[in-house]
Amino acid sequence: MTGVIALPVVTGHGHGGATPAPKVPGLAISISDGRQNARPGQVLTYTASLHNTGTAAIPKLEVTEMLSAGLKVTGASDQAAVKSGQVAWSTALPAAGTRQFTVTAEVTKTPAQLLRLAAVACVTLPGHRQPAVCAAHLDRLPAIAIAAAPARRPGLAGSLPLVAAALALLACCLLALLLIWRRRLKHRPSFHAAAK
Repeated sequence: MTGVIALPVVTGHGHGGATPAPKVPGLAISISDGRQNARPGQVLTYTASLHNTGTAAIPKLEVTEMLSAGLKVTGASDQAAVKSGQVAWSTALPAAGTRQFTVTAEVTKTPAQLLRLAAVACVTLPGHRQPAVCAAHLDRLPAIAIAAAPARRPGLAGSLPLVAAALALLACCLLALLLIWRRRLKHRPSFHAAAK
């Protein structure tokens, strides 16, 4: 997945006519480890590619890569700062320039309910709290096959609601028959009345 942002071009009109548009930066980022599936014990190498699509250099920006639970950082390029599953770089980017950042991470023992591993790369410009652009990569875990198995092959636990519903219906039928039988007995003439 690749996210893209383009900063707006500013134009204006002065006394001498049209004012040329200033040079502006633009950013695009992508991230991938070259695979779609992962399992515990594997070492994944994520590469985040940052590209300045604009016409102006960016003197300073911050690239951050965040890894989901189940991934343990084992290395990073360009003297990155690593803290609590997050890797950060401070860099500059010339006009039309490209930079790449890599992170290696080991897949640890993952919870059974975790179906995918995620790595998210974002770029933040100076003076901004929110990222300007982000991209994410997902890898499937073997837990997907385990989670999908009960849906394909329901066992005894899956049939319990049907059994309970059938028993309830049978009880209702028996109760209805009992009420009808008692009503007929009530309205039936007694032996003494018939003898008179």
